[in-house]
Amino acid sequence: MSSDHTVPVSTTSGASAQSPTLLIASKTADGDAGETSIERLVVTATQQPKPWLSSSAAINSRDLTDEAPALDIASLLQGLPGVQADQRANFAQDSRISLRGFGSRSSFGVRGIEVLLDGMPWSTADGQSQPGSMLLEQLGSVEVLRGPFAALYGNSAGGVLALQSKPIAPPSASLTQVSGDLLQQQQLQVSSGHTELSLKQLKHDGFRPHNSVEKRQASLRQTHLFADHLQLNWRYDWSDDPLLQDPLGLTFAEWQQNPRQTATVATLFNSQKNSAQRQLSMQLEPLSGDWQLAGWHGQRDIQQLLAFSGDAISSAGGVVNLNRHFFGLKGQRQFELGRWWLQYSAQFEQHTDQRQGYVNQRGNIGDLRRDESGQVQSSEIGFRSEYVSAELWRFSAGVRLSQLKFAVSDYFIRPGNPDDSGRKSDQHPAFALGVSYPLLPDFSWSLNIGQGFETPTLTEMAYQSNGGGLNLALKAARNQQIETGFKYQTEATEASLDLFYIKSRDELVVDQSVGGRTSYRNAASSSRRGMELFWQQQLSAHWQQRFSSTLLDSSFAVQNNNNRALPGVARVQHDWLLEYRPWQDDRWLLRTQLNYRGKLWVDDANSLSAPAVTLLHLDSRWQLDLQHSQWQLWLGLENALDKTYAGAVVVNQANGRSFEPGVPRQWVAGVRLSIALN
Repeated sequence: MSSDHTVPVSTTSGASAQSPTLLIASKTADGDAGETSIERLVVTATQQPKPWLSSSAAINSRDLTDEAPALDIASLLQGLPGVQADQRANFAQDSRISLRGFGSRSSFGVRGIEVLLDGMPWSTADGQSQPGSMLLEQLGSVEVLRGPFAALYGNSAGGVLALQSKPIAPPSASLTQVSGDLLQQQQLQVSSGHTELSLKQLKHDGFRPHNSVEKRQASLRQTHLFADHLQLNWRYDWSDDPLLQDPLGLTFAEWQQNPRQTATVATLFNSQKNSAQRQLSMQLEPLSGDWQLAGWHGQRDIQQLLAFSGDAISSAGGVVNLNRHFFGLKGQRQFELGRWWLQYSAQFEQHTDQRQGYVNQRGNIGDLRRDESGQVQSSEIGFRSEYVSAELWRFSAGVRLSQLKFAVSDYFIRPGNPDDSGRKSDQHPAFALGVSYPLLPDFSWSLNIGQGFETPTLTEMAYQSNGGGLNLALKAARNQQIETGFKYQTEATEASLDLFYIKSRDELVVDQSVGGRTSYRNAASSSRRGMELFWQQQLSAHWQQRFSSTLLDSSFAVQNNNNRALPGVARVQHDWLLEYRPWQDDRWLLRTQLNYRGKLWVDDANSLSAPAVTLLHLDSRWQLDLQHSQWQLWLGLENALDKTYAGAVVVNQANGRSFEPGVPRQWVAGVRLSIALN
């Protein structure tokens, strides 16, 4: 449950003023007891800071500064137009995030969406992302870019999720304790004003058997200013998840009978995952923001036990060992010539996977069944420009050329298990054109068209539906988009309406999902048309409300499946939030949130669906400011009506275990003590 108050973002937050992250006008530190206005936003996910009202792109943002600690990123994204954020209640598979249907095929993690943290990619070269390794309590804001201009981020940018850390605090220390029906979480944060260290640990028992979680995370970030004009921002993120048990999905009959049960094969084969990730990111730029150089390097290690043996010689095994190394470099230069704004950019990324597969002997590691290395390289160049006429027409254009190379070397070659080595490359352009015009001082119109693409990830090419290895037959999906939108902003109101149509060829869809392993194929074509509405209003000094609605009609055509809806994509979503501040400030906040999600088809044939659901969440927070310290307390009730629902679905699950039960009613309480050290 998240509010949309605005938050100050400073250069000490680790993001550039020109980087694709969020800049928002700030309130005074103490607040205004008579505050009845909504702050004017400046958005930068379009890579040029500009007032939100004049941006032609479909873009919405949210302040996360004062949010209670979140268990997963999906809870922070609820209610953003165009976003479907499904909570799997399964940490082994991460949240299921899609934008306008992009990313809906993901069986774990995030696909089809570019994820950024402080302007730096949190996605690999081929479009994979694991937000579960982020320290969510450090986030200060999120900005979501949808539509044609998202394609200018290159491969798999069906949308952009730009996350921004809170500014590094003045010298201080804080300790946070969160407790709930099934969880315990602690966090320590120490800041010196230009350096910040955060430590966190989480233990969660889950509401189903075989659903326990243990997570440890740390983050260190720092800002250096050289010669009063050159700034270096760097951060190091570390996560270690020694236990992520996977209870698997349930069949429809099992889910109706008892949604708290666990699939028998989950305990039989001890399905679970452990993972660790390290990433170092650095940015160098002048305070003017005229140019930027950035680099990142990291490693991710995973061991996953799937819910089957995988003992056939042609199988890839039922135990996965994955070691991934990745790095990237990017540079950009922007300048203004009269009424023109121009930007050039270049980016190179590479990640290398070492993957082994073993027989799962009922929870024990058996014989080798797979041994291979894979590498993805991405080279991209881009150009963007914008022109503002004397009549205030704003014309935007951009192009990005991308080349991706995939290579796999197979070291497990046996009779019955042939050599799966192979190479392939993809070269694709992406472009966007847009125009916006202020019809009134507080009301603007825009029109955008564009083209993008999405290659299969190396993980998606890892399996074939027949149980074999590398699937080089997968092709990149290509899409054409058109959208028109309206934005309205006054002192007390912010609203937007976007209408869009998307046509895709060779859409990447799930072919089959068995025991945690998923294979993919290309659909002939797909289409999406929809509407996104957002309305936020400061009703008085005490009351604020926020409403969003997303209507998405998606369909695809393949042999014998003409005009079927894309599985896993809700046709209708509504979200309404109401806030009340009895004393017109942060000393006490009461909040209620209603969220409606339409039914979700579970397969290509649209033979079965997870029913629609409406959830009610309640929240109360208190803040007490003393001379050198601050106390914050919160109490939340999730799913207050204790609805039985499917949090997410596993698309095309071969054994019918498509239903991932949603979280039942649960209490969460927390306290944070912050102490000034100066």
